[in-house]
Amino acid sequence: MGKAIIGVCAVILVAMVVAVAVGVTRSRSGRSEGELEASKKAVKTICQPTDYKEECEKSPAGSNTTDPKELIKAGIQAAIREIEKVVSNSGTIQDAAKDPMSRQALDNCKELMGYSIDDLKKSFDQLGSSGVSRLDEYVENLRIWMGGSITYQQTCLDGFVNVSTEAGEKMRKLLNTSQKLTSNGLDMVSEIPKLIRDLNIPGLTRAGGGTRKLLAKDGFPSWVSFRQRMLLQQNPSQMKSNVVVAKDGSGKYTSINQALKEVPNKNASPFVIYIKAGVYNEKVLVDTYMSNVVFIGDGPTKSIITGRLNFAEGTVTYDTPTVG
Repeated sequence: MGKAIIGVCAVILVAMVVAVAVGVTRSRSGRSEGELEASKKAVKTICQPTDYKEECEKSPAGSNTTDPKELIKAGIQAAIREIEKVVSNSGTIQDAAKDPMSRQALDNCKELMGYSIDDLKKSFDQLGSSGVSRLDEYVENLRIWMGGSITYQQTCLDGFVNVSTEAGEKMRKLLNTSQKLTSNGLDMVSEIPKLIRDLNIPGLTRAGGGTRKLLAKDGFPSWVSFRQRMLLQQNPSQMKSNVVVAKDGSGKYTSINQALKEVPNKNASPFVIYIKAGVYNEKVLVDTYMSNVVFIGDGPTKSIITGRLNFAEGTVTYDTPTVG
């Protein structure tokens, strides 16, 4: 309960910092004096750490608030709208994508933009949540999702490298604003710990002190749960698996992709797929709704997965990973 209060207080304090910075005062009626001017000053304050200040200051236009959380949310919404425009206008690039490789790159971009929007929406929902238990976890999640959105957009552009200069240049122009807005969002959420630290209030520091420990004593990352550690330390032959895949027909399936169809939607517990020794010539796709999937094999030289896809033979780089 105490940690939840700390997390919520942290966000409230950010609002207080900006409110003090812009000198907001309110009348007895509850309305601020010079509300529009105060909102403009708040936008400038929250945009100060960003690389693209002009785009940042335009993105929450009309939001008419001095609450930094609402201003960041407005910026994220602006980025989402820009990416949605890219998707709706991607048909204009179709003519430039004349060869098969360019069309593959364009199709991948549409898929990647969906992932980018999903990550931005997660960030938006997180900012709107009041159930924050830890400040470091709160900010780290925001950074991961915002950073993921940036990566998806850049991966889209990378798909046109050595493929089609014309189509790639058109896509680059379409994504220019959304990339800047997403980068600004990452800069803004990254400033939350600094604002809290600058206040120098005891108890509102990151959990665990100052340095984040990535590895526990047993060699596993600190975020790996006890149950997950026990699972990873088991012998595959003694492990209770949900599905067994075997090339020789001794399992339920001979294909890994067939086994993945059994993963429940938004699965909450480890779903173990035991892959027996053999060579599996397939590209394995773990969809975004497949959570907590665990692959266990008989060893790196025994259970072998090979998609055999490469750029030289006509597959754009984004589609070449064996497991994706």
